Amino acid sequence: MRLYYYTAKQWGMKSLWEKRLKIAQYADLNDPFELLPFRQTDKEAREHIKAVVRVLSEGHGVLCFSESWQSTLMWAHYGDKHKGMCLGFEIEDGPHLTKINYVSTRLPSPIDFSKPLGGVDEAMLAKCLNVKHSGWKYEKERRLRVSLNDRRDGIYYHPFNSGIELREVIIGARSSLSIVDVAEAVGKQPAADVKIWTARAAHGAFNMCTNKEKPMKVIPGLDAATKERRKLAELLRHKTYKGR
Repeated sequence: MRLYYYTAKQWGMKSLWEKRLKIAQYADLNDPFELLPFRQTDKEAREHIKAVVRVLSEGHGVLCFSESWQSTLMWAHYGDKHKGMCLGFEIEDGPHLTKINYVSTRLPSPIDFSKPLGGVDEAMLAKCLNVKHSGWKYEKERRLRVSLNDRRDGIYYHPFNSGIELREVIIGARSSLSIVDVAEAVGKQPAADVKIWTARAAHGAFNMCTNKEKPMKVIPGLDAATKERRKLAELLRHKTYKGR
């Protein structure tokens, strides 16, 4: 599935050079209702839900993507007012990749202390993770829930090619970045072909489109044999490290 990650210039280039994305921890996300889609008018139930949120947040974070690279609002809010970039990834579908559902009102509280675990079940946990207010609907968000393992300088990261494969880099319409800058950061022989181009405001609609007057570049990816050798080398390196 092709999904898109909007970011400012400096963080996007950092991600390209380092071949990894910063993992967002739930407490750092920009929605104060994160993991809290339910009404919480009862104090005892509210405390119970807070405990659930703590458990969901422990040891895990999220990578937040959009289904589209053409949203003017997403470029404005997350792409540094169109001065940043948008990274397109091919992402393996699976249970950890979920679609956000948007609702206009908070959901009825599922807490029922007459039930096991106070009414907490898989359906409730799924709603905690995947339901947000309809005000965020423009994001068309998909989330990849990942473990917090690789920590550097207090920040957790998720490497490219670990379920996410870079395929596109779209330069913002107001960006000072050049194709050469981006191609250098992507590097030679990425895991798959990476297409680089620049966006512009469409002439006939309120969305972004490809600027065909600016250059476009495709960096060829690894051939299948080389890719398999790299996977094997990485596996052996991991086993060696684990065995120490």
